[in-house]
Amino acid sequence: MSKGCFEKADSNSRGLENGFRVNNFFTYFARCVVGNKKFAFWFIGLLMLSCSIVAQTTDVSISMTGVKIPGVVIIGSYSQLIETQGYPNSRFASKVNPINPRCVEECGYVVPPASVVQCEYLVYEAFEYIHVGDSVQLVFMDLRKAHQPIYIKDFCVFRTITSDKFIREIGKRGLWNDELSEYKIGKIESHYCSHTKVNSYYLDFAEDPYSSVIFTFYDTFFSKKIWWIEFPVMRIGGIVH
Repeated sequence: MSKGCFEKADSNSRGLENGFRVNNFFTYFARCVVGNKKFAFWFIGLLMLSCSIVAQTTDVSISMTGVKIPGVVIIGSYSQLIETQGYPNSRFASKVNPINPRCVEECGYVVPPASVVQCEYLVYEAFEYIHVGDSVQLVFMDLRKAHQPIYIKDFCVFRTITSDKFIREIGKRGLWNDELSEYKIGKIESHYCSHTKVNSYYLDFAEDPYSSVIFTFYDTFFSKKIWWIEFPVMRIGGIVH
């Protein structure tokens, strides 16, 4: 782990320690004012959920606001998408939860059915978008079919980049966080149900600290080039709240 990662870990530890001190104060407050122990634990649970989200967001995260693709809408209105990239090849209705199910399971927080947001997926030849209300967000890009480079901060991801070069470049820029990033080797690709061997790199996503941006590369004898990138739905400050 780099020095920056160590410094970030120390910062997160201090933040969590301060969070527990605050929790103790509010536990005392809730018990004294309300006189209800169950309410106190419920109140602290919500507070800890908020602290957890803040603690897991790091300055080495990939943010949608830092992603640029020439001629491609990243976040915008539906009318802007149609004007820029035309009508999608296909579309289908779906639902998305404002709170990530993984957070629900780990925190024990129950999300009422009313919190489910109706959405639509818009499918283009090389891109997929989620459509909520009048807003759209890019959620998938197939680099076999797309010819545009992708700029993430000062890092350019092009369709010819290999997994070895990718991991070197993100390491130089501090985008790889040993605590939050994952590397899955030898995984069988399932997005297209192709059963092709791939390597996937999971990098922390700023707008949803319980999700990751996924970079998937071929892992065959003939190719180690990038295949596709998947962006999670923005649940913090995004089109789904």
